[in-house]
Amino acid sequence: MSIVNDAKLLWQHPNIIIATTTANWNSGVATSGLAGADLVTIGVVGQWYRLNAGFVVTTGFNAAATVTIREYCNIAGANRLVMTDDTIMPEVLIQLSWWLDAELFGPYRIELYSDQAADDGLVVPYEYRMKEW
Repeated sequence: MSIVNDAKLLWQHPNIIIATTTANWNSGVATSGLAGADLVTIGVVGQWYRLNAGFVVTTGFNAAATVTIREYCNIAGANRLVMTDDTIMPEVLIQLSWWLDAELFGPYRIELYSDQAADDGLVVPYEYRMKEW
């Protein structure tokens, strides 16, 4: 790629993906084997992509909850934990990780855990913004 093409990628508008996941955020077991559930997996094995921003809407969680978010991506050939954070409710949004036109390779998985059993079965909206390579 040339410097001109790299600059065009920075100005490119991302595709906005909005979705929801319903899961047992307290009593479930996520892919990592930890308590909680997978919110979303972005990308696939052997694929490059660029993430621009990501958010989780947390308005439905119990007001007494502490919600733990865990983010995993491929590093040195394995899917590894790259970030974890606890958010005490009531918060409206959790911003995902350090994305700002981050170039990633392979799956990027986001897991959530709530310490409140009442949050099982909750529909959790999220949004991420992805740019073309």
